[in-house]
Amino acid sequence: MRYLGPYDVLAIAARVLRCSSADAVLRTDLNAVERVLDSVRLTSGLAESAGVLLAGLVRARPFDGANRVVAVAVVLQFVTLNRAELQLEPVAYVDELLDRIVAGQASHREAGAFIRSRLEHRPLTPEDLEEHLRLDLLLSEETLTFDVEQEWWRGVRMYEQFSDPARRVIVLAQEEARGFDHAYVGTEHLLLGLITEGQSIAARVLNAVGITAPAVKDLVVEIIGRGKSGAASIPFTPRAKSTFEYAWGESRARGAEQVRPEHLLLGVLNDRDGVGGQIITKLAADIDQVRRKLEERMNWRERSESLVADMLTESATANWTTYGRRHHLIHELNALLDENERLHEQVAKLRDLLRQHEIDPDS
Repeated sequence: MRYLGPYDVLAIAARVLRCSSADAVLRTDLNAVERVLDSVRLTSGLAESAGVLLAGLVRARPFDGANRVVAVAVVLQFVTLNRAELQLEPVAYVDELLDRIVAGQASHREAGAFIRSRLEHRPLTPEDLEEHLRLDLLLSEETLTFDVEQEWWRGVRMYEQFSDPARRVIVLAQEEARGFDHAYVGTEHLLLGLITEGQSIAARVLNAVGITAPAVKDLVVEIIGRGKSGAASIPFTPRAKSTFEYAWGESRARGAEQVRPEHLLLGVLNDRDGVGGQIITKLAADIDQVRRKLEERMNWRERSESLVADMLTESATANWTTYGRRHHLIHELNALLDENERLHEQVAKLRDLLRQHEIDPDS
């Protein structure tokens, strides 16, 4: 059975409420939606699952406005996703059932029985779905094509807390998940995103300890396998969300203005039971050593930035600098530090090559 994710529900709500995806997020209690969707996954059988979905959404009232209409539209989408059709005529009977659910007089079992009596299992064409639901099979740009932008977090859009490289990591992680035909983004995909981003401290540390994209991909297939079919909308797993939360806490604790890729890697390393953490444990000789190397690089970078920031602050009384000037100089410093790290890596590789040929690099 194929299940809806929270982003699928938000997309439907945006269409029914005739609002943007951002407004749909504001007008939806996502926690309530996720609780209902979790309950649906505990059931078996299309009719029973649809009954739990309908009763749960009607009772929880997660949508601000037209809650019943959105709930019915979500159930219709769920049914059609599983190659069936739900007959709603006469509508008066549906309204009566919804009234009884709201009043607590009808359970999810009764809703399931009602749906079972009206289900028709047959293949549906996109034209049938469009006519019946007035919803497109594919989500448009207006809805949820960039999942991370829809994840509201601590009162601020999550992606606004991320630096540009960190956002790129998330996008790459989503692409990796789709490449495996997985219906979610987990810590293993975040790890691949960190590696393929290639330019951050996190990517360089992973490369330095020998954790490569091909090796990670092999272990993903070994541990999880490939999915059977791709999904239009790919949600983050609870572990991935915990990684974001941990990264956010690390960035705040270190005085960073944004979440960077290295903070994300700290989050992956922190969750050793997650697939990403398991893969690092298998590929690296010592996961604690990976964290130490990462923190050493981060501390060095942070000290350098702090020195420049302090210098500019002390000189502010002379009116020779501005806030914009400060950020420009820090940006230039980061570019120099990046180049220095690249040179350091090349020197380290050269030293290793000399040792392989029994040449003492220090002689």
